[in-house]
Amino acid sequence: MSAALAGPLTRSPAHAAVQVGRLRLDHVAPGTLLAYDGEVTEVEGRVTLEKLPEALTVYRPIAGY
Repeated sequence: MSAALAGPLTRSPAHAAVQVGRLRLDHVAPGTLLAYDGEVTEVEGRVTLEKLPEALTVYRPIAGY
């Protein structure tokens, strides 16, 4: 319901979208599940995600919200 009222994240004043070719996640908790290419695996620590040939779209809160 809130998504229908607020509209898509691309129009949200509290979020920004950026396209990146690589995303590094640090301090991933042990046992976190990651799905890729139809497979699921547990990851922990530092994880680097790459999406080729197109970029990843990453949504994050804008500072101050």
